[in-house]
Amino acid sequence: MIRTSRSIALRSRALGVLGVLAGLAGLAGCGVDSTVSRTLGARCDNADECDDRCLAPGTEFPGGFCSLSCEATADCPGGASCADVDAGVCLFECDADLRCEFLGDGWRCLEVPLRGRSAERVKVCLGG
Repeated sequence: MIRTSRSIALRSRALGVLGVLAGLAGLAGCGVDSTVSRTLGARCDNADECDDRCLAPGTEFPGGFCSLSCEATADCPGGASCADVDAGVCLFECDADLRCEFLGDGWRCLEVPLRGRSAERVKVCLGG
């Protein structure tokens, strides 16, 4: 089979696109989460910027954090748990600090009690 420079260029371009897609898929496993919204995870300074609550910027919530009040994890969106923090708020679940990097600088994966079940603990993204 004779390859022309055009077919080689097209093949190279296709391989480049596949490489980019593979890289993006790999990021999904590295803590990138597309569910950040005014409901959960967006940065904020006041409640007007969120659907429910703005957890004020500070050490615990670097840059501020939109969240929902909760009494149990069932009150939270998928991928979040009801942490016994600030009278019960939904926070993203994690298993390592890397899973919290999508929120920005200062976020870590820390273990806290579950709201309403303080004997049970859950790992969530929190400042620290």
